[in-house]
Amino acid sequence: MSGTRIRPGLASYRDAVTEQVQSGRPFGDVEDFVDALDDLTADQKAALWLLAFSLRDPSEQQVDARAYLSALG
Repeated sequence: MSGTRIRPGLASYRDAVTEQVQSGRPFGDVEDFVDALDDLTADQKAALWLLAFSLRDPSEQQVDARAYLSALG
């Protein structure tokens, strides 16, 4: 993705999400923050969510991923 430009607003949201995760904020709160960003497209929100998810401890990622899969059937 080198050379990809990111809008200044999206870059600031990226930084805010990174800061929230790194400060130990509950993941549900970070999800709510991303979901409330009305000026972003669904793809941009998904990218921010994926970033937040990837910044978490790998063991937490796996626990949540398995829980999501179980909830789906």
